[in-house]
Amino acid sequence: MSIKEKEIQEGLSRRDLIIGAGKAAAGAAILSLGALSGVKTAEAYEVASKFKYAKLDPQEVGQLAYEHYFKRWCASTVLTGLVEPLKKKVGGAWKDFPIDAYRWAHGGFAGWGALCGTLTGAGIVIGLVTNDTEIAEAMTNDLAFFYAYNELPKFTPSKIIKAEIKHMTIAGTPVCHISVGRWMRAEGVGFLTNERAERCARLAADIAMETAKMLNAWVDGKYKPKHQPLYNVVANGITSQNNCRDCHGQYVPTPNETYETLEK
Repeated sequence: MSIKEKEIQEGLSRRDLIIGAGKAAAGAAILSLGALSGVKTAEAYEVASKFKYAKLDPQEVGQLAYEHYFKRWCASTVLTGLVEPLKKKVGGAWKDFPIDAYRWAHGGFAGWGALCGTLTGAGIVIGLVTNDTEIAEAMTNDLAFFYAYNELPKFTPSKIIKAEIKHMTIAGTPVCHISVGRWMRAEGVGFLTNERAERCARLAADIAMETAKMLNAWVDGKYKPKHQPLYNVVANGITSQNNCRDCHGQYVPTPNETYETLEK
């Protein structure tokens, strides 16, 4: 048996072991969704934080996010779109909220291409406002589905800042480098271009707007989760997606104890 065949066989064995535990955990999480129906407004339960929410105009949120992208990048620009209006409407703890403390989440975590920073920025606000781990998880799960399975960017700015762009694409994932790469291929441009920056600015606006819409529904007592939590754990037996081969070709990687490129 070759080294590659052995690695694949061992990887499959580990996967089989993980599937059982993963499905059990996912089942427990799905059952816990019953708790989601209790919250009707932002004031309907005792909160540990002082961050309150008031309904926002999604279009205003999106325009603010778009305009700030070019100096704050994806995570902080989504925060700007949501937090700046809350500073005016609610005040309180929002007045001192450190928007740029989260700039590191740009480009999929400091440029590493992992989770899109727009989702990180949105998740921070959702968690602070709802102060309920189950509702926050349901909302961020819905937001990931929105990001992954809609043609984006849909947002049209009142005035274009960087460049005209032609395409919307379906990312199929919340992973930064795949999402950006698919759009770049459709548009026929490189990463360090005005067109790519324009695309990500508009995408940030889309995510900020969708977040505002969900929180507006929640504060009115009308938010209901649209998607199954931990869907991919149930399907794959591990936190993952069904499209591994989009990046990894025939051989989906398995965990290794050592790597040739790293020194211990």
